[in-house]
Amino acid sequence: MFLCFPVFKLTLRSIQLKFTTILQLYNKIFSNKGYIKAKRLMMSVAFIVLFTTYTMAQNSISIQHMIGFPTEERGFDKGVSACFCGVINGYLYIAGGCNFPEKPVAEGGKKRFYKAIYAAGLNANSDRLQWKTVGQMPQPAAYGVSVTYDNSLIFVGGNNETGSLTTAIRLRPTATGMQQEALPNLPQALDNMAGTVVGDILYVVGGNCEGIATQKVWSLNLKIAAKEGWKVLPSIPGIARVQPIAAPVEGGLLGVWGGFAPKTDNKPAQLAMNGASYNAGCGTWTILPVPTDAVGEEVFTGGATAIAVPKKGVVVVGGVNKDVFLAAINKLPEGYLLHEPEWYRFNSRVLCYCDGAWTQLLQHPSVARAGCALAYWDGWMYVVGGELKPGIRTPEIVRFRVD
Repeated sequence: MFLCFPVFKLTLRSIQLKFTTILQLYNKIFSNKGYIKAKRLMMSVAFIVLFTTYTMAQNSISIQHMIGFPTEERGFDKGVSACFCGVINGYLYIAGGCNFPEKPVAEGGKKRFYKAIYAAGLNANSDRLQWKTVGQMPQPAAYGVSVTYDNSLIFVGGNNETGSLTTAIRLRPTATGMQQEALPNLPQALDNMAGTVVGDILYVVGGNCEGIATQKVWSLNLKIAAKEGWKVLPSIPGIARVQPIAAPVEGGLLGVWGGFAPKTDNKPAQLAMNGASYNAGCGTWTILPVPTDAVGEEVFTGGATAIAVPKKGVVVVGGVNKDVFLAAINKLPEGYLLHEPEWYRFNSRVLCYCDGAWTQLLQHPSVARAGCALAYWDGWMYVVGGELKPGIRTPEIVRFRVD
C-alpha cells in the first residue's frame, strides 16, 4: 500500500512539533540543577525515539518492485548498469548497458556491452512489465547520455569494447519499432558524462573526452541541429567532472553536480561535491549548494542519476559513498572487490533540489545503486538496473511516487 508524499510531509511536521513540545516541557520540569543528568538522559531518549519515528516515516513511502526484465540478449537478464533509458507515450524504453555475465570482475570476468532497444507498457495499477525488442542501436554502448525530447529518445556518446563514441541518434516510436535519425556526431568522443535538455538545447557535460577527464560543456540546438551542429561552451568551474549529474533547474538554467577528477602523477583524485548552474543568456556559471540529506550530511552524487520532475524539482537517486570511493580511486585496497554490497555504502537516499535547497524524499535500501537509470511517468519514478557493488549488476526495477 502506497503512502502519498503529502501524508509523509504531515508526519514529519508532527514529529517536529512533538520534539519541540517535549523540549519545552523538559525545560520547565528540569530547571533545577539537580535534575540536569535526568534531563539529559530524557532528552537523549526522546531524540532516539523521534529519530526512529522519522526513519520509519521515510521508509513508509512504498517502494514497488516490478516484475519483468528483458531476456533476449544473452547475459542481459543478469542486469546492466549505465544503460540508456526514457519514457515515451506511456512506454518505458531501455537500451544498451553493460555487465559481467560470465563471472564477476573480481574473478577476471570480461565486461559485455549490449545494443538492443526494449520497450514495455506502463500501468499504474500493475507491477508487471512485458518487454519486447523494438530495435537495435548502431553499436553496443553504455556510459552515454539519454534524454527524452518532443516524443523521442536521444542517445549520445558512451563507450564499448572498442573505445569511446561520438555517435548521437534520435529515436521515434513507430507501429513496427523505432525510427532512427542520425544527429550530428559529437566533436570528440565522450563517455561517463552527463546530459539534459533545457528548452530545445541538449547539453552534454564533463566525463572523459578522448580518454581524458574533463569539465568541458557542449550544446546542440535540437531545432536546428543539422545546420548548427555542436557548440563548445564555457567549462564548468573547478576540477574535471567524470560521472556528474545534470538536470534543468529554476529559471531555465542548466544544473550540474558531482563527478570526480581521477588521480594523476602530480595530484590525488578529487571529488566535486558542489554544483553549478549555467546561464546560456550570459554564458556564466554560478555555484550551487552541495547536496545534503535529512540530517545535513553532505552527499556525493558521483555515480548517481538525476531527472527533472514537474512541480517537484531535480530528483537524484543512487551513487557511491564519498569516503569509500575516494579512498579506492586514490589507492585500490587489496580485496576491494570482494566485500558484501553493504560494505561499499552506496547511497540509499533519494534527494530533491528545488528553489535553491536540498531535501530528502525517502531512504530505502533498494535504491542503493550506482549507474542506475531513471525514468519518470505519471507521478511514478522508475529506477532501472545499476550495480549493487563494483562489478555486480542487478536486473531489478523499482518504482515509487514523487507527486
